[in-house]
Amino acid sequence: MSKLRVGVLYDATDSGAEEAAEAKSSRRKRRRPKHDPEEIYEALKKTGHDPFYHTLDGTPDSLHTLATERADLYFNLTESYAGDDTNEMHVAAYLELLGRRYTGAGPQGLFLAQDKALAKKIFAFPGIRTPSFMTGHRGRLEWAHDIHFPVIVKPGLEDGSIGIRFSAVVGSLKELMERIDQGHAYFDGPVLIEEYIEGRFFFF
Repeated sequence: MSKLRVGVLYDATDSGAEEAAEAKSSRRKRRRPKHDPEEIYEALKKTGHDPFYHTLDGTPDSLHTLATERADLYFNLTESYAGDDTNEMHVAAYLELLGRRYTGAGPQGLFLAQDKALAKKIFAFPGIRTPSFMTGHRGRLEWAHDIHFPVIVKPGLEDGSIGIRFSAVVGSLKELMERIDQGHAYFDGPVLIEEYIEGRFFFF
């Protein structure tokens, strides 16, 4: 296996690499949790590659450096750009414009994953079952199924579990309308309303 120069690419909201650098410069030895960039850097090093950190901090300089530095591959850990997680797809698109090899989904896949309702419709096409749902935006509801309370109300375009709290599960029409208004006011985007399924919930 040939030795590769691999950029561990992450956004500035993840401080793992900075903490690693600080720990190396300190003589005090202390145990601390490792972050994804650091663990991946160490794994690449152990397998004989030449890894380096690259932080996208939301400035043009960090993008310019990405365009000019030498790398055989980027391990793409970015989940946002300039603190905006809807820009995640644009980082992958920028890497493609530069002709760089990178890990993870491309911009099209990341775009589809950002829209929870669209993703659920795509899952339904081959018969993958998900909870019944509808969407709402600016007072208009798009009905996809007949749903029954309790329901969970979440932002339709946000990443992962952003905007989901215990109060997201509602059991009446009044609570539902209040939760929809809160979602619109805070996220200024559509909300996804799904039938609530009892059981353990895992965030990834």
